[in-house]
Amino acid sequence: MSVPSRLNRLADLAREKSSERRRALLREVTDLFFEAPPAPASPVQAEFDAVLQTLASQTAQGARTELAERFADSALAPRGLLLQLARDAIEVAGPILSRSSVLKEEDLVTIVHERGQDHIRAVAGRERIGERLSSAIVEQGDDKAVAALVNNPGSRLNRQAFEAVTRRAETSPELQAPLVARTDTPADLLNDLMVVVETHLREQIVSRFDSLEPGVLEAALAASHKRLAARLEEDQMLAEARRFIAAKRMRKELDGALLVRLLREKKRVHFCAGFAEMTGVDYAAARRALDHDSADGLALICKAAGLDKALFVTIAVLRAGAGENAFTDARDLGKAYDDLDPDSAQRALRFMKLRKDAEAA
Repeated sequence: MSVPSRLNRLADLAREKSSERRRALLREVTDLFFEAPPAPASPVQAEFDAVLQTLASQTAQGARTELAERFADSALAPRGLLLQLARDAIEVAGPILSRSSVLKEEDLVTIVHERGQDHIRAVAGRERIGERLSSAIVEQGDDKAVAALVNNPGSRLNRQAFEAVTRRAETSPELQAPLVARTDTPADLLNDLMVVVETHLREQIVSRFDSLEPGVLEAALAASHKRLAARLEEDQMLAEARRFIAAKRMRKELDGALLVRLLREKKRVHFCAGFAEMTGVDYAAARRALDHDSADGLALICKAAGLDKALFVTIAVLRAGAGENAFTDARDLGKAYDDLDPDSAQRALRFMKLRKDAEAA
């Protein structure tokens, strides 16, 4: 009997209601897949994918865990099935997230944004992690997940991710040792940690500095001192900005017109403090959304918080300065805002607020 015929027969038997019989059928279909793996993107593979997803959704977690273990290392595994298993309970998802080569980076980035910390930690343990996925883990992960990422020799972090981890490490001992141990942690960021790490880590940093060329070390130290001074200045500006916004809120003057005026006056710290207050996100999230190359984050926050499209478009255009393509930019920005699903935006915003509450606790 041909593989498609056997698969169709097994699919017919899948109408059985017994959970044990369904588990046995799942094993039979899986065995059939590995006996004669179908060609990638073929109709037979698509049929296997559909049957396996259906059976997996109807079996107990133990059977799904067994299934995940069998498919985690297969380069021919059906992608739809793997995406389903990757969003399952961590006992099921773990092997897929940490080992499967079938899932694309964009799949993993989406899962990091959708699922919880156990799933993020599993992703952080993958053999190779590119910069985009690393940045998602740094943004969404707790300190344990980020420490796993930094400890992973197969992970690549861009400069922005290193800066974010270093900033968190100033108050998180769990992140300090992994950062100091990495050979690609920028020297100027290591210097940021000098006054907060324990003695043995400080000695490791000094040893690293001793191996640097004098000119390289001098440039790193100068960059660190300049950045820390700028942060101190911004912290002072932020304190004043928050007082200003609090006074405006008390007088019921905190509105879209005020935000636009602050941006026109190039008072970005004051704008972010007011934007954060109006939308419920924290200052860091507001600042990232304003400074990012893409306006997607701004659109999501505005949509979820109920700020109207005109205000979003004005903010998005003003943040980079209105150029000769302002009209086209405004039209494209408005379309991007309209295309956002309000429920999805609100769900994402709820997670941002949860992180804000957790950091404040």
